[in-house]
Amino acid sequence: MPLDIPPDTTTTGEEFFRTEGVYTGLGAPIPGGRIDRWILSEGPHIESHVELFDELCWRLLVEDFRILHGSGATDEYLRSPIRATIERGTPFRRRLDAEIPEYPLLEKLRKAGATDYFALALNRPLNGYPVVTWATDRPRGFSDADIAALEEINPALAAVVETRVVRRISTNLLDTYFGPQAGRRILAGQIRQGEGERLRAVVMMTDLRDFTGLSDRLSGDEVITLLDDYFDALATPIQERTGEVLKFMGDGMLAIFPAEDDDDFSTSSVRALEAATEGLERLDAVNKVRRAAGRSELRTGIGLHLGEVIFGNVGAPGRLDFTVIGPAVNLASRIEGLTKRLLRPMLFSSAFARICPRPLVSLGFQPVRGLDEPEEVFGLPE
Repeated sequence: MPLDIPPDTTTTGEEFFRTEGVYTGLGAPIPGGRIDRWILSEGPHIESHVELFDELCWRLLVEDFRILHGSGATDEYLRSPIRATIERGTPFRRRLDAEIPEYPLLEKLRKAGATDYFALALNRPLNGYPVVTWATDRPRGFSDADIAALEEINPALAAVVETRVVRRISTNLLDTYFGPQAGRRILAGQIRQGEGERLRAVVMMTDLRDFTGLSDRLSGDEVITLLDDYFDALATPIQERTGEVLKFMGDGMLAIFPAEDDDDFSTSSVRALEAATEGLERLDAVNKVRRAAGRSELRTGIGLHLGEVIFGNVGAPGRLDFTVIGPAVNLASRIEGLTKRLLRPMLFSSAFARICPRPLVSLGFQPVRGLDEPEEVFGLPE
């Protein structure tokens, strides 16, 4: 049944788990039939949370936001009216007739004209409860029938939102551990051993110098901090330029920069070069801090190459790794290895140099382990 909310009423729904912005929707009443049936039948097919709530309500302001890691200690969260609902699943309702200094959010809603506020917990997928909240500007607030109707549709709404939350968490985890491209492929079901696709990409390989010696001299905690600082310096500019970090291999890192057009890799090469350059600059900043603290500095080598790779699953049936393999990856690794002998922090293959519009200088033909013929290697102008 439709909610008993007249056209001049403003209703607010919030999901307390992710920030995406503010949306105001003006929609028509939901077609006849029970709202909970509509939620379960049509809700899963609606793309976004905002659209779901827009279809659910006559007039609606939706705020979809998340609590970042560590935000539980902030004043904003500690004074949130739905803190107990998030943590324990306890419903919360408050009339907004008078000032409410203990709840800044409710005071803000009151000043905007809201008269009543109601929060309900949805299903608990992990540690905290997603919460949906409702507010109205009707002078008499929510009626008993309004509250009963909101409670009646809550199980159906919880079922739909739970699948969305779980999928969002799964997507975020896969993106974090495998990268966006690999994460999307895994989530889409590309999980069979030996399944993959061929693609051309700029391949970047990095390696931390003297890691064995550093790890022998430092404690375990210091080694972890060192690697975090190192990978953060190099990976951040890669991700900011739409590159994809595929693997951390001890003290090494593998990343790729695909291109939308296989015939034009000039843009990808520039993005890769800029990411590598900024990574070295960030590492210099890390070393400045380490020097001031009396710690060993970090040095790295970076190799860049353009070639064809196989992007897909490698491993055993019960344990797969989604990565890129192929001769192009091997050559990028060999090019990186030459940085030690040529005393350069960054080197490029001839294939990379041919498509990169930035000026590079030839360092001659160098013997490369595993190749019958020497490879012409390039560096930045000095």
